[in-house]
Amino acid sequence: MPVAIPRPTAHAMRHALAGLGVLTLLSCGLLAPACAQWKWISPSGVVQYSDQPPPSTIAARNILARPTAAAQAAPGPTASSASQAAGQLKGQDSQAARELQSKLEEDKRAKEAAQRLQQQVSEQARLANCLQARRQLQALDSGLRVRQVDAQGNRDFLDDAQIAAQRQQAAAMIAANCR
Repeated sequence: MPVAIPRPTAHAMRHALAGLGVLTLLSCGLLAPACAQWKWISPSGVVQYSDQPPPSTIAARNILARPTAAAQAAPGPTASSASQAAGQLKGQDSQAARELQSKLEEDKRAKEAAQRLQQQVSEQARLANCLQARRQLQALDSGLRVRQVDAQGNRDFLDDAQIAAQRQQAAAMIAANCR
């Protein structure tokens, strides 16, 4: 059965375009601080972003972010500035390597904990199966008549051959689960 899809009205189109305009302005405004290298708190308490350093009147404790040494380096780096930048990069690399190693160790510990939990669950299931099989074997060996309910809900007494088969199944379950 075909479904009719209504066409948007001019009014709805204007609202959609206005919404896109607002989103565009917001995204431009939110992305502007991403390019800034300096971040500080002004005397009025407003966080400022800029690619230029803050005024000299801003206290050092109010400067929240500074450009990295690589960004401050002149276009033609000298040997000393290049070695400083290399040292900083090496320090950043070692910090990143330590963080990566820490995360890998944390993941390894989490996997080991999950394996231990899975082993505990398996052990509990094995013990429950053992207990159930022992109880079933005990009921079969009691000498009492054993009834079984079929798929239709009818209760039938087990004959000797069925009891022997049930006893073998219970013994196999005990051998597999009771250690």
